[in-house]
Amino acid sequence: MDGSVDIQTVVVADSHAIVREGIRARLEQRSDWSVVAEAQDGYSALKACRDHSPDILLMDFSITRPNGRELLAKVRASRPDTRIIVLSSEMKVSNAFYCLSKGAVAFMPKQASGFDFVNATTAAIRGYSYMPNEFISAFLETRKHLTRSGNMFGLSPRELEVVDSCMQGKST
Repeated sequence: MDGSVDIQTVVVADSHAIVREGIRARLEQRSDWSVVAEAQDGYSALKACRDHSPDILLMDFSITRPNGRELLAKVRASRPDTRIIVLSSEMKVSNAFYCLSKGAVAFMPKQASGFDFVNATTAAIRGYSYMPNEFISAFLETRKHLTRSGNMFGLSPRELEVVDSCMQGKST
């Protein structure tokens, strides 16, 4: 072992420069992380991911051109190894379910502390998911009451019915 540090690369995508700069400053306090690009919209985020192949994408869910949902899908399709942390100014359980079911590893408020951003990034790098403690109970409570609508897994009610039948050992 040569003692070198494996640098983790990060792209920060948010329409507000002050937010991008603040996240960059906080993350780069660690010598093993490098923010390789900042993006002000979805298209520049896609380009940054294509050009830099980051380990982590920190993206604002309300980003535009394309919107957060489209950006999440496009990055997941083109860069499946990039771990995505979604930031949101609106902590809606439905948005968290959507993002996590589409491959994000974390969903957190933009109002979070720098400590929370570091924790989320650390968790993502280590292969774990992250969600703020105060949001977990609401998330779990909502999950208990989900119906067979397919919202969580992206499956239609009929597809869920087929999966359920297969699990019961029924034939086609």
